[in-house]
Amino acid sequence: MPGDDITVHVEWLARRLAQQQEDVAATEQNRVTVNAYRVSRIPGRARDHNGDAYTPGLVAIGPLHAADARLRAGNRLKMAYLHSLISRGHPDPAGHLGVIQGYVRLVAAREREARAMYAAEDVDDLNAEDFIQMLVLDGCFIIEHLVNVATGKEEPSLHATPFRPKQLSVDLILAENQIPFFVLVDLISSTRLPEFDNTGYSPPVLLMKLVLYYLGGEKGRDMSEQLPAANDVGHILHLLHAMVTAARTRWEPAQRIQDSAPVEMMQEAAWLLCWLLRLQFVLLVLPLYPTLPEEARWGARYGREDLPSASDLKLLWVSFNKARCAKAPEGIASLLGPVPLAVKLVHGDGLRLSQLRIEFRTAPLLLNLMAFEQSAYQRAGDVSAYVWLMAKLVQSAEDVTLLVAAEVVKSSTSGRESKENVARFFRQVGAASEAAAAELEKSYLGKTREKLRKRSQHPLYIVRA
Repeated sequence: MPGDDITVHVEWLARRLAQQQEDVAATEQNRVTVNAYRVSRIPGRARDHNGDAYTPGLVAIGPLHAADARLRAGNRLKMAYLHSLISRGHPDPAGHLGVIQGYVRLVAAREREARAMYAAEDVDDLNAEDFIQMLVLDGCFIIEHLVNVATGKEEPSLHATPFRPKQLSVDLILAENQIPFFVLVDLISSTRLPEFDNTGYSPPVLLMKLVLYYLGGEKGRDMSEQLPAANDVGHILHLLHAMVTAARTRWEPAQRIQDSAPVEMMQEAAWLLCWLLRLQFVLLVLPLYPTLPEEARWGARYGREDLPSASDLKLLWVSFNKARCAKAPEGIASLLGPVPLAVKLVHGDGLRLSQLRIEFRTAPLLLNLMAFEQSAYQRAGDVSAYVWLMAKLVQSAEDVTLLVAAEVVKSSTSGRESKENVARFFRQVGAASEAAAAELEKSYLGKTREKLRKRSQHPLYIVRA
């Protein structure tokens, strides 16, 4: 009867809505839990200025760029790498189906958690089958590439053109190009890797070591004592950020309180001796300073929150030196120098800075690390503070010349045009670091910024300049 048909439809619709609302509620609850490390799109205003720095050029990892037609060659590469990864532990193709079934079951069991890592609008249109297949393919591709790099296995498909390996190193650390780290852990835990049978590492530890070796070479792999818990890692970009900030803190350990007083007294004595030598000159010209018009005084060049440029600081008796470390990193981490983010104002005149290597990967590296900080922590972090300081130091080609001579900046090209390009680079990344300005005093560079500001406003230094 018609009435019975209506009852059946009502029942079916009610059950479907009940299931949908339960699924959405559970996913949203997971979203709240993982909110700190969610993979989200870069805001439009930032993307308008640096869109290419956030967009993959070879492979899409995760859902945000999966539909990009430019990356189809990367999708073919993923299929080939899935085959080679499985073949490591299962040479007979007859066993491959069972391995893939295991991968699918593992990812399907955590589909809801994985979806929660992304904004609803980025994954709601993906059905379960497509979403799970994407994570399996992307995760196995990453693991196979990491293993190839660690074992020195050639990758002729990847090296078909010279730019592809370096482009891949960029694609794997983009803020919009991440998958949950727990997916990688689950996949490597279900994969036979005979090359690592005798290492004794658990799958999560092995995965982190492979990632760190890829990002930072032997220096990255040597971080065995400081590895975070795999459950606390959101994705590969998060692990890179942890690696970079940890390297900075280990380079300059906190001074013990009981030792600080004698050290400071010795530094103060050396500083005063240096001042006595300079005082002869300063006393001759200091009386002239009050007679200068306000617009000609040194401090008038800068706003309240700004810093002098590198060339101006040199006139204020500040020298620049490269921070050194016993073992420099390799891989993409090498762009940040032997001691990433290192900045130390030596008592007196020396400013030690990490060497920043400028190439086509440098801007994406810095911009995506800053994007992660400002989305995960809801504030400017160490990378944002470092970029802000460097952008203030480099205002012109003259500043570039000074920092290149001090080996603080390294560029692959030379000449006046190259120096102008480096200055433009710092303006580009500096614009994205402005969020750090308001919170700089809370960062590890707060005291350094304040000391440099005081020097730029001190009459004795001003008259000398």
